[in-house]
Amino acid sequence: MRRMRSALAAALLSLLVLAAPARAASTAATAIPPLVRQGNIERHTAETLWERIDGEAELYRSYGLSASAHARYEDPAQPDRSVTVSVFSFTDPLGAFGLFAAFRSPESAVQPWGNGGCVGDYQGFFWQGDLFVLADAAGPPSARLVDLRGALQAVAAALGPPPARPEPLRAFSRFADTHTIRYQPLHLLGREPLPPGLEGLAGGTPIFVSTGAVGSERIAAALDAYERVLEGAVRGERHGFTVLSGRDPFLGPVTILGGRDVICGARSAPEAPRVRELLEDVAGHGGDPALEGAW
Repeated sequence: MRRMRSALAAALLSLLVLAAPARAASTAATAIPPLVRQGNIERHTAETLWERIDGEAELYRSYGLSASAHARYEDPAQPDRSVTVSVFSFTDPLGAFGLFAAFRSPESAVQPWGNGGCVGDYQGFFWQGDLFVLADAAGPPSARLVDLRGALQAVAAALGPPPARPEPLRAFSRFADTHTIRYQPLHLLGREPLPPGLEGLAGGTPIFVSTGAVGSERIAAALDAYERVLEGAVRGERHGFTVLSGRDPFLGPVTILGGRDVICGARSAPEAPRVRELLEDVAGHGGDPALEGAW
């Protein structure tokens, strides 16, 4: 703490100004002692992020990335001790949460930074509103965790109190293990035929719910689009629900069911025991926001 540097405070403020200008103007100056910013702040748009993280930029783009900023901080007394802080701004909070869910492993405890964060040996992150903050640390093991926590806490403090979380997506809390639920903005590994939703495990079966196709016409259109993706697609009806099954070239056998207000599906062979009954339960219930575990 005795080596606090005002330059770091200005750097953090500049970093936040790019990602969230409306909020950054009122943030308090902060620091991550004993680390000091090195070089300039690197800025990117969704179109140029590949210049920094070639091969991974598409993941961020799939969640609706609009801009990012990156800065490196080092300890002048130990140049090998460093933290790189990245702030990613998305078009909506679900994009920031979606990336948080993609980074978080099911066993990771959620930390009280922003709207929720996690920290590991070399990396920590949190989401707040439409921002996703990522910190990568290098150096002695005894210092890495301290530096990661310090960096994330400093940025969270500069951002101020987190906004209220968005209204939970309707999902399948009473059917799925909530520790496995993940938000996917473009379902089935980033593919576009199905609308946004959640996925998780129910009795060991990977299932998902798409929540953006409210209304029978939109549900039918989404199923029509996905049917063209499937190999050996078979379409039918069960208890008033449209059932679509086939082989996804990337996922293998899938079963899709068009419910009253949602589309739900399973990454499972159509003949798997009780898959269709499970999907009927999910579609009929639509999830209970009071019990939702995705947030």
